[in-house]
Amino acid sequence: MQCKVKWDARREVWYARPYLGRDVNGQLKQPYKQFPDARDEAEAQAMADAWAARLSANGLVLSALLGDLLADYTEYCELVGFSPNTVKSYRLFTKYAVRHFGAVNANDLQTHDFTRFEIVLRRTKEKGGFDLSQNTVRNVHDFLRGAYSWFVEEGICAFNPLFAVTKPRLETHEAISLATGDFVRLDEQLKAMLKPSVLDKVTFRRVLNAFAAWLALRTGMRCGEVCAVWPSEVSEASETIRVCGTVIEDKGVKPYRRNVTKGRRNRTIEITKSDLQVIADFVALRKEFCGDLPADAPLVTIDGGYCRPSTISRAFGNIAQKAGMPKGLTYHGLRHTHATWLLVNGVDIKTVSKRLGHADEAVTVKTYAHQMPGSGSRAASVFEQAAEAARIEVKELLQ
Repeated sequence: MQCKVKWDARREVWYARPYLGRDVNGQLKQPYKQFPDARDEAEAQAMADAWAARLSANGLVLSALLGDLLADYTEYCELVGFSPNTVKSYRLFTKYAVRHFGAVNANDLQTHDFTRFEIVLRRTKEKGGFDLSQNTVRNVHDFLRGAYSWFVEEGICAFNPLFAVTKPRLETHEAISLATGDFVRLDEQLKAMLKPSVLDKVTFRRVLNAFAAWLALRTGMRCGEVCAVWPSEVSEASETIRVCGTVIEDKGVKPYRRNVTKGRRNRTIEITKSDLQVIADFVALRKEFCGDLPADAPLVTIDGGYCRPSTISRAFGNIAQKAGMPKGLTYHGLRHTHATWLLVNGVDIKTVSKRLGHADEAVTVKTYAHQMPGSGSRAASVFEQAAEAARIEVKELLQ
């Protein structure tokens, strides 16, 4: 790195201000450093060279400034296959860090700096904070922790200061699932929408939206997964659906399929013969409206291309409202309903976790522990037995 010192005649001090390109906000990166203790140009240049070496982690990177390293880490995550939505979040988190810390060397930050940063992230905007939710702050924490671990592995930083920062506790929200009466009403509404009296552009779109909701309710698939299923992944012989991808939405480009699920666990979901018949009926309607489509066209499609999950999700909001569903029920609530009904009817947690495609069974337990039958009723029974034994013991003592 070129770091030629210059003389500031007004301040009477040697200084250096190397050019390091532009940051994530497009601003020039020119860190400034004075060397007031230098007695001459040669001594100032030696000090500047040592400072520049630290700025570049002894030549390992162009810049060891936190914002630059976080941008490098985000690019690395994108190259190794992190989802576009995750990469987008990482870029936003990098902007938060740059806005708070400024042009600071990543090696100069200590544990208390990041503890303070997370306090500011939660603080309201009126008080100079970012006003982020507890769960978003946790996501920022995990991003920085992962980034610093990468910095250490690459030899850029000596240690990871995030290891000593207390992880923000996640706020858990109980999964919304349908009660029996609501399920029956929604099921009837969806089935009616799957059989239009007239097939045109408007009615087929309604059929498409209803089918996408029905498939999520019956299988527990995520919206992006429903949009990504190919007809060839539905097997009549084995009565299964193979879930091997998800649809990604990026700004400025058409939706596309990413051949890995959110949980990075491709899976096989068992379905019934009646489910297969509903799918076959929909495929017949699709062919009638769309004609012959390419073999790699998705199951849920209007013209052979992939539907936007956000569009499918919004459409379900209208369906739910017309069906009189509880306020707050989202498309993801169909997945929760599927999981909840399995658990309360005795399906084991391992099977449910596999069916949902969770990366770990612990995720399933954490999300649906309140729905798992048995433990609560057993506790109530044990307490009742203990109370009855106590009453008998007291009566015997009084006799």
